[in-house]
Order: sequence, then structure tokens, then C-alpha cells
Amino acid sequence: MPKGKKGKKKGNKGKRQKKGGEKKFDETKKVFNADDDYEKIEKTPLYLVENLASIKRDVVVDELDMVEPGKGKLLLAKTRLKLAQGRNYGLCGRNGIGKTTLLRLIASGSLKEFPAYLKVLHVRQEVPCDDRKVVQFVAECDEEYKFLKAEEERLYDILEAEDDEDPGFDPQDRLEKIEARRRDLGVDQATARATNIVIGLGFTNEMREKKTSDLSGGWRCRVALACALFVAPDLLLLDEPTNHLDFPGVTWLEEYLKNYKNTCIIVSHDKTFLNNISTDIIHIENQKLNYYKGNYKAFERTRAEMRRTAEKAYEAQRLKISHMKQFIERYRKDESKASLVQSRVKELQKMEREGLCEEVKDDKKLSFRFPEPTKLDHDIARIIDMDFGYNPDKLVLKKANFNVTMKDRVGVLGVNGCGKSTLLKLILKMLEPTEGKIEFNRYARVAYFTQHHMDHLDPKLTPVEFLQHKFKEDNVKTHEARQHLGRFALSGDLQLQPIGSLSGGQKSRVSFAALTWKHPHVLVMDEPTNHLDIETIEALIEAVKEFKGGIIMVSHDQYFLDNIAEEFWGINDEGESKAFLDLDEAKEFSYASCFEDNKSKKSSNESKRQQIKQRQKERQAQKKAEKKAREAKARQEMRMREEKIRIEKEAKALKDREAFEKEMKERGIREEEERKRKKEQERIQREKEEAERLKREKAEEEERKRKAAEEAKKKAEEEAKKAAEAKAAAAAEPETLKKLTAAAKDFRIDMDTIDVLRENEIDDDDILDLSKKDLKDLGIKMAQVVRILKAANSFSS
Repeated sequence: MPKGKKGKKKGNKGKRQKKGGEKKFDETKKVFNADDDYEKIEKTPLYLVENLASIKRDVVVDELDMVEPGKGKLLLAKTRLKLAQGRNYGLCGRNGIGKTTLLRLIASGSLKEFPAYLKVLHVRQEVPCDDRKVVQFVAECDEEYKFLKAEEERLYDILEAEDDEDPGFDPQDRLEKIEARRRDLGVDQATARATNIVIGLGFTNEMREKKTSDLSGGWRCRVALACALFVAPDLLLLDEPTNHLDFPGVTWLEEYLKNYKNTCIIVSHDKTFLNNISTDIIHIENQKLNYYKGNYKAFERTRAEMRRTAEKAYEAQRLKISHMKQFIERYRKDESKASLVQSRVKELQKMEREGLCEEVKDDKKLSFRFPEPTKLDHDIARIIDMDFGYNPDKLVLKKANFNVTMKDRVGVLGVNGCGKSTLLKLILKMLEPTEGKIEFNRYARVAYFTQHHMDHLDPKLTPVEFLQHKFKEDNVKTHEARQHLGRFALSGDLQLQPIGSLSGGQKSRVSFAALTWKHPHVLVMDEPTNHLDIETIEALIEAVKEFKGGIIMVSHDQYFLDNIAEEFWGINDEGESKAFLDLDEAKEFSYASCFEDNKSKKSSNESKRQQIKQRQKERQAQKKAEKKAREAKARQEMRMREEKIRIEKEAKALKDREAFEKEMKERGIREEEERKRKKEQERIQREKEEAERLKREKAEEEERKRKAAEEAKKKAEEEAKKAAEAKAAAAAEPETLKKLTAAAKDFRIDMDTIDVLRENEIDDDDILDLSKKDLKDLGIKMAQVVRILKAANSFSS
């Protein structure tokens, strides 16, 4: 056993006291347990965990809730976090959904069900650096190394202590476990491992000799990534790891992560990177973590298929519910359909209990547009035989010849430090060429989007105030600023919130709004996709495609370049530059030296380039074959899924058809029985009505006979009465009237006139005494009066 240092006093490190009692070490749970107080759980030193290498490192956390720090907004609710060892998870979701917050929550160690023995490391965007060189800094970054060293010294202090106090454990045994843990970690090979990692991330010999405090922000981010890869934690959390990496660095990182034996969660805006390294995708949506097998492309395909299936299920259910409600409403008051109505009501209630299909809402698509530039008569810039070097003895660019117009879409490629950003600054006239010249159109307006564009934003101002402050000379009105911001999908309350409270993608859109206020003819962009999410990148791609001006950009995002660039300017490490129309050819020219082992001879370099080209072709062929196999497998799976869906649909349709036929048959039987019942009721009703009719007719006939007999009797009595009256009248009638009646024809006297005299009981004397006027007053015509008097006088003489 190694001897400890003498003369050191035993400190209180050997005791672990807590107010209210001493914590007891639970060998079963491997954590210090204080009455199940989860908020005070401490992790067990990993060297004390027995059989650490054989412990399964899967993670399952149920009922996970997560709120946005400082705002209290609920981001995740009652969801499940599950991670399988050895898988690479791509964490995706729209801007502000909580991806980075989830990584921070996992790294904080505050999850109650999270395994305490897991080693977790979250890569920060930038680490605090010091005077140590890059390799030394990386080799000494593992906190467990430091802990083991401090723990070793503490145990030596306990062994060398003069008192006999029992520490409660065997220091000798723990020292042996520390030594075994150091061997497992490979402490002795730390420098060699660190060197391999920093070389893979693009650090040259010169840069490896620099102090980390002298590095730029982008290279410090690489130092952070190198530290994460060196520690090789059980769970590696990477937030935008490809930022500030060039193509060789991204390629090296892809190969490293493909062979990474532990678990990794990656947040990245680079679709190509996610497709190459992801084995699974975790998609955050509706406050839930949704899991998909395969890379990002498979996720998009699967999610689209699931959405189509969900839309069909929702539409089918909606139609079914509508038909059932119509049936219920139509036959609610029909007693003959009561059982059918009740069965549909019960089925509706059952569907509601089991949960109805949710309506599939379209994803909100972010979109913005750049303002249209004014017309420009000539080219924007011409670079003619240009040389440039910060040091006259070492040129960064040699004999560069390029032309820039408003129709150009140019992507600039090259290893870090080769002069890409320098070329942009030369075009922008921020630097002057050492030799040659740049002819720049003095009427052209240029907007420059830098990697660190967020540093130029004032976090205390709102987007509207920022534009008004930045362009004071234009006297920007509030409505003008808001209208301009609206072009970049910044509307409503977003325009009035402090910039510091906006998400990274929203801040980038504020920067784009400021850069394009003057309606530039050309956009010069240096790594524009850094700090943007996939949603914002897609919107940027569409905006750039519609932009009528020129584009010059430096980007390591292959997906972005494939969709935007039409021409590629390659710059190699020797300062040579060349224009290409093919991205692969430009990459081969720009990055060939990164894969060469011997640069001494040009012929050897050419051979290496050919080998690289051959390997690239082989990889491309392999990728195509793999892609073809994956697509064939996907198509087969799709056909199987479609066949399964078709069979299920046919079975369901058959079942529905059988149920419908059975229902129609039962309905037909019920309708036939109902028809017979109604027919019998109608027959009985007809017989009843017929009997009542016959009875009524018989009664009417008897009544008619009775009335006829009464009328005949009454008529006979009246006739007898009239005969008697006539006889009596004839017997009592005056002589004159009788004579008038007999002589009526001779004197042309109307019988009606005689009846008037008879009715007025005019006797013989009265006729002679009456004057013409009196007779006329009785209503007798004058002619008849004259005739009556003439006849009466003839009777008297």
C-alpha cells in the first residue's frame, strides 16, 4: 500500500454529521438516506458502488413535471423519461418548447427517480478557461479525478492519525477501491486520450500549445466539447455540439458518437448531423415526451404517417358520432325505435368514457421574408487576383478571383482558420487586400450577419425600441418598426417584450430585422444557423430562396447549404481558392489536407486525395446502399402497416356490415310485425265503423219513416181542414162574390182579385158601397176595379 504523508492532522472529513442525527449509509440503495427525504439525497462516491461496470444504466422517470425557470410556465406534465443504455437520442421540438431546460434538469441531479450512480455531463456553450494549455485542461477536466485524489489524501490522513477513533469503515479497503477505480478510468492514459480528442476536433499543433484563456469563444466551445468526450459519462448531454465546428470536425464527432458506448442526448439544428448519429428521436409536443425509433428522417416520415392515420380516425369517428346523434334526434319520440335509440346513447357514452380521438391540428409553420432590394445596374463586387495576409510572410489568401451579383447564392467552405471570415471582411471592406483589388459597387447596400450577432442586441430594449434606437437618423415610427418586425414572424406581444426574455431563434429574427432595415442588395452571413432551431432554419431557407438579392454565407450545416447554395467557394489550408458548382467537389478541395498524414510531397498529397476521393465514393456508395436498404425496409414496413390497416379496416367494415345487416333484418321483422298489427287494427276499426254505420242508417230509416207518416197524417188533416173550410166558405160566401166568380170570365176579372175581396170579407152591400178609391186601396188594379163595379151594377139592375 502506498505510504501517506506524515504530519497532517486528521480533519473532520471522516465524519458526516447532520443536524438532527447522523446519516446512515444504506448499502442496498447506494445512497445516503435521511428518513426518505428526497430533497437531501446525496450521491454515493462511484468507487464505493459495487459491480459498477455491470450495473444497467437505463433511466426511467415516471410522472415527470417541468416548469420554465423564472416564469413558472409548465413545459412538461405527467410524462415519462426513458433512456436505454448505448442509444443516441436526438431531442427535438419547436422553439421554446423546453429542450435545453430538460437537459439542465437532468444534469442538475434533482430528479427523484434518476439513478444516483450515473455519471452525467452537460456540455455548456463555453467553459471558464485559465492559463493551462488545451491538452492539459482537457486531461484534468474530470471532477472524479480530483475527487479521487482528495479522497485518497483524506484516507491517508485517517490512517496516519494518532487517535484510535473508529471511522466506521476500513480506510485500507477504500484505498484499494480508489486505485481500482483509477485504473477503470484510465488516469494514466489521460494525456494521450485528451490529445486524440482535441486533434479530432481540429486543434492544430500551434493551437494545442495556446493557453485556453487565449482562445476565441468558438474554440472555447470546442474545449467544452473535448472535455465532455474525454470524461465519457454514462449520460452525455450535448446542446448544439456542431456550433463552431467545420466539416471535418463534424465528421469526426459523428464517428465518435456512432461508436459511443454510453447514452447520449443531442439537441441540434443540423438535420444531416441528426440523421447520421441518432438511433432514436425524442419529440416534445403538448407537454409530453414522444419517442420514435430511427433517425430524424425516419421520425419525420413516421410522424407524418401517424398524423395521417390520426386524421382519418378522427374524421371516421366524427362522422359516426354525427350519424348516431342524427338517428337519436330523429327517433327520440318514436316508441317503436326506443331500443335502437337507447343502444346508440349507450355507445356514445362508452366512446366518451374510453376517450374520443383528438383533432389533429396542423403544426404552426414559422415564416418570414426579407424586404425586396432596389434595382442595381451592375455587379455587386469583383475580386481580381487578390492576396491577403496578416503577416506579409504568410498569406491567408492567394490569387483569389470571384464575382458577386444579385443572383448569386454562394457558400464558402474551408477548415477553421483558412480565411473564410477574412474573405467576408475583405468583401465588406473591413480589411484591405495585400495585393490585387476588389471592385465594389458603391451603390450596393450590404448586410453582415455575424456568428455573435446576439452580442449586438440590447437585452433591456424591446424589438421596437431597438430598431428605433439603432436607426435614430431615420426617425422610425412605432408602426413602421412593428410592420418591419412582422416580416420576421415577430408580432403582437413579442414586439413589446424585452429582447433578453426572447428565445434564441426570436433574437436571431430581431437581428435579421435590424440587418435588413436598409433593404440590402446582398446578405453576407457567417454561420447563420448557429443558435437557431430547426423550425427557424427552415423558415430562413424559405426566406433566402425568395430573397431577390445576393447571398454569401459561411456555414458548416450541410442541409442548409444543400438547400440554399448554388455556387461554392472552396479555400484550402494553403490559401488557394476556387469556385465549384458541386458541394462534394468543393469539400474535397477544401478539406483534403485534413485527412492527409504526409504533406511533404505533392505527389503523395495527390495520391492521398485520390484515396480520399475513392473512400468518399465508397462511403457514398455504401450510404446509398444503406439508404436504399433502409428505404426498402421502410417501404416493406409501410406496406405491412398498410396491409394490416387494410385488413383491420376490412374486418371492421365486415363487422359493421354484418351488424348493419342484422340490424336491418331485425328492423324488417319488427316492421313486418308492426305492419300486420296495424293491418289487424285497421280491420277491426273498419268492422266497428261498418256496424256503427249500419246501426246509424237503420235508425235514420226508422226516423225517416216516422217523419213521413207524421207528415202524411198532418197533410191529410190539413187537406180535410181546407176542404171543410172551403165548404163552409162556399156555404157562407155572399151572392155577389159567387156571381163575380161565375162571371169572371165574361168581365175579364182575375181570380186573384176575387180572392182579395174574399179575404177582406167583402159582402154584397160593401161592394156597392165601395168607391173606386177604396177598392184601389185594397191593392186591386184600376182596370179590375172598373170591371168589378160594372159587373156588380149589372147584378143589381
